[in-house]
Amino acid sequence: MKQQLTAALQRIADGDAASAAAEWEMIRKLPRTEDGLFDTASVDPDLFEAARWVYPVYAAYETECNKKEGYPDLLKQFGVLDKKYREKNDPEAAAAYLDALLGTIDNVSPQLYEYYRELVDMFRTGVKEAIAAYYKDGSFGAKGGRADQMIRKSIAHAGAIDVLLAEKYTEYC
Repeated sequence: MKQQLTAALQRIADGDAASAAAEWEMIRKLPRTEDGLFDTASVDPDLFEAARWVYPVYAAYETECNKKEGYPDLLKQFGVLDKKYREKNDPEAAAAYLDALLGTIDNVSPQLYEYYRELVDMFRTGVKEAIAAYYKDGSFGAKGGRADQMIRKSIAHAGAIDVLLAEKYTEYC
């Protein structure tokens, strides 16, 4: 399913969003958990890892083909994901959560500022907390590990797309 989602996101980025309708419909029809999140266990058993694949495609299709009607649901789900991320307090979860959030921000229209801005604020807060928690002494523990690389990549990408002030975070890129 990850390959399908990756291909769908690429087709949307290439301007062929209509061809991703099947993947969007597959996401939309995922069962929901008690707290309203998509049940993404069929994508990946780890909630945050699955979010990296599901939510950017959901956001991209909503932006390009569904007149942004799913944005309230998207924001509501990220509110729940944000709470779950804070409960987890784990570098791998932080890395996957930040990557999912940034991938989603990349695909949400800035013209609908209140939705875009709320996601950006979640990302900025998440980055600040991850830095405070995992880079306390100037290192990440397993420097160069997967979580460290994903966090650094997210910070660098966020600086490149003006979600973060790049100059402020250069030591983490």
